[in-house]
Amino acid sequence: MAPSPKSIAELGKAIRGVVATPPHPRYSNACAVFNALSQSRPVLVVQPAEVGDVKTALEFARAEHLPVSVRGGGHSVAGHAVGDGALALDLRRLSGTWVDPKRRRARAGGGATWRTVDPACQLHGLALPGGTFDATGIGGLTLGGGIGYLLGAYGLTLDNLAAAEVVTPSGELVVASDEDHRELFWALRGGGGNFGVVTAFEYRLHPVTLVFGGTLDYVTSDVQELLRRVRALLDAAPDDFVCIADVDAARARVYVCSLGSVSAGRELISRHLGRLVPVVDAVGEIPYLTLQRMTGELRFGLRHYWKGHFLRELPDEIIELAAEHLRRPEVAQSSILFEPLRGAVRHEPTGGTAFGQRHAAWNVSALGIWSDLADDAAVTSWARSFAAALEPYSTTGGSYLNYSASDEPLSRIAAAFGDATFARLRDVKARYDPQNLLRFNHNIPPTAS
Repeated sequence: MAPSPKSIAELGKAIRGVVATPPHPRYSNACAVFNALSQSRPVLVVQPAEVGDVKTALEFARAEHLPVSVRGGGHSVAGHAVGDGALALDLRRLSGTWVDPKRRRARAGGGATWRTVDPACQLHGLALPGGTFDATGIGGLTLGGGIGYLLGAYGLTLDNLAAAEVVTPSGELVVASDEDHRELFWALRGGGGNFGVVTAFEYRLHPVTLVFGGTLDYVTSDVQELLRRVRALLDAAPDDFVCIADVDAARARVYVCSLGSVSAGRELISRHLGRLVPVVDAVGEIPYLTLQRMTGELRFGLRHYWKGHFLRELPDEIIELAAEHLRRPEVAQSSILFEPLRGAVRHEPTGGTAFGQRHAAWNVSALGIWSDLADDAAVTSWARSFAAALEPYSTTGGSYLNYSASDEPLSRIAAAFGDATFARLRDVKARYDPQNLLRFNHNIPPTAS
C-alpha cells in the first residue's frame, strides 16, 4: 500500500532536501534516465541535501515497506536508477568534490559525475582512473568496475577506492575501508549497489597531466583488418598503452591513451596501424581532461540494450562475427565495443575486490542503441545474437554488469563473479540488507537465514 499524503508531507518536513511525488514539478525530471526503455514510476523521489536526509529516507522506506532505488548520474543502462513503485533516492545534490593534493586523495559525493571530479583533480595535476564519458556518475561506475583510459597504468576505478561512506539499509552510517567494515568494502568494489547507499567516495589519485591520446577514425570497410592490427598493437605495447575500439555500421573509432612519450606512441601506431589511413587522426600530446571529453555526450532519451562477455582472447572468429553483425540492417545507431583489460587490472589491491574478471583479456559488448520503439525487438535480438556468439570464448559466461540490460538473469549475474565470490557477496548482503531493500540493481539476493 502506498504511503499516505500525510506521511509523505511529514517526511518533507523532516529533511532539508526535496520530496517529490507525481504532481511535483521536480518529479518528472528526477525520473528521466539515460535509457528510454526504462519508464519506471517511483512512488516518490527524495533528493537529499545531506547525509542525514538519506538516513531519514531509508527509515521512511522501511516503515512504509517501500523498496529503494538509488540514482547517481542516472546512466544505468538497465534503468536501475529509478525503481517502479519505489522510494527513489536522487543523489545529485550530494555532488561536491574535494581534493587533497598532498595526500593525493579526492573525496566526492555519491551524486557526482566525472564532469565535476576530473577537473577538480586536474587542477592539481592529478587524475583518478574513471570512465570514458565524463557525464557518467561516479557511483555506479565505481561500484561495478570502472573501465577507462588509465586502466593499464592504474587499474579500474574500484581499484583506486580508498574508503566509502555508506548509509546501510538499517540507517547506520559507516565508513568502509581496509580497516573498518572490510567485508562491506570488499563487496562494494565490484558488487554493485546492493549493500548500502554510498553518500561519499574517497579515492587515491595519480600524477597525470598530459597523455599521448586521442581518436583515430576509419571507414567501416577496414574493420576486420583494423581490429586485428589493434590486437597486434596491444600485444606489443607497454602495459599503460590502451586502445578502445568502437565500431558501428559507418565508421570504426579507436580511442588511444598512453602515459609514454609521443615518439614511442607514434612509432607503435605507425608500425601496427600504418597501412590503414584514418579519415580523422586526432592523436597527439593532449591534456588528460581533453581525452575524457572526446567521447562527447551520452544523450538521454535514446533506447538502449547492451549485452556482451568478458573474453579470454580476441580470435579472428570474433572479429569476423563482429563484421558480419555490423552488416545487418537492424544495427541502427548501434555499435560493438572492444575494451582491453591489461596491465594494472591484473593486480588486485590490498584486501581484494569482488570484481571477478581479472583474468579476462577483453570486454566485448554489443551496444544496441536506437530511437524508434518499433525497432525494439529487432535491435535487442541483434545484441542477444552477438552476445550468444561470443559465449564459447567467454571467461565465465558473465558480462560487465555496468553495461548489462535489466533482463540479465541471475545465472549470468552469478557467472560474472564466479561461484565462490557470489556466495561471499550473498553473505555480505545478508548482513547489511537482509530484507533486500536495495533490489533495483543487478541484484545479489541475501543468503537465506
